[in-house]
Amino acid sequence: MTISNNQNIPLRISGAIFDLDGTILDTMEQWDTLGLRYLQDNNIEPKQDFLDRIGTMSLRESAQLFHDEYGVPLEVDQIIEDLVDRLRNLYLKEAKAKPGAIETLRFLKRSGVDLAVATATTRELAVNGLRLVGGLEFFSEIFSCRDPRIKESKRSPKIYNLARKFLGSPLRETIVVEDALYALETAKKAGFFIVAIEDPSERTRKEQIQKIADVYVNNHFELHEWLQNNIRWE
Repeated sequence: MTISNNQNIPLRISGAIFDLDGTILDTMEQWDTLGLRYLQDNNIEPKQDFLDRIGTMSLRESAQLFHDEYGVPLEVDQIIEDLVDRLRNLYLKEAKAKPGAIETLRFLKRSGVDLAVATATTRELAVNGLRLVGGLEFFSEIFSCRDPRIKESKRSPKIYNLARKFLGSPLRETIVVEDALYALETAKKAGFFIVAIEDPSERTRKEQIQKIADVYVNNHFELHEWLQNNIRWE
């Protein structure tokens, strides 16, 4: 079911900024278990609230948690590299697109919308994952929180603002499509029209997401339908 909390729907869309994991790629389960496996491989037992806490964190924030709270005896940058090494195989060989995602991207591109990715995942992994599922061709650029020009998590609007500047689309004609509450909150405060797409990793925050989202959809099929029925396409 599509939920709309905003009557000020853009008259047209010229730019769209998509999150990657949990939005385009169905990879959040692997991300959740990545941290569990990493701690267990270091003979550390995660606390009961581990999954809920890590679900709101960037890769760097997760690594900082492992170092500070769980006592992993490595520097944060080394923990990040260890985690990235574990993820390379996922993005090279295993990642799958969320159902309907490629059709959504194809529809927007054919409708003249410029697309960019804004992700907490490294650019290398993002490129590999999108190439694997046939989605790379639709995007003009990929922005990563780990890029030297950004170096901030999605708690800062920097990545969204840079992506929009690159696309050259007016703020009123730019949508941000995300699954995570904290990222949606950031984009909303920055003035973007936000579309939330459901992912099981955000199940405990679903009601909060539905309240703040301009549009909330359960899947890409609903998103595609909403786009067709509510936006002016010339």
